[in-house]
Amino acid sequence: MSIGLRRAGGIVGVVGGIGLAAWLVFGAPHDWDGGMRLLRHGLALVSLGAINGGAWLMFSGGQDGASDVVAG
Repeated sequence: MSIGLRRAGGIVGVVGGIGLAAWLVFGAPHDWDGGMRLLRHGLALVSLGAINGGAWLMFSGGQDGASDVVAG
């Protein structure tokens, strides 16, 4: 995968995660009860995962796209 495509996907992930988190904080109904409350917490975890995954896509590789992390 090219580095430009990887970084574009990372930006989309970060912006999408921030958008979902902002909607959960400012726009979602705060009176959800029962299963909907669990759904809300699950969506919050998904937004954090999207932000984390997007940041990983943007900054994980070097100039040639190879990872600098040593598996151990």
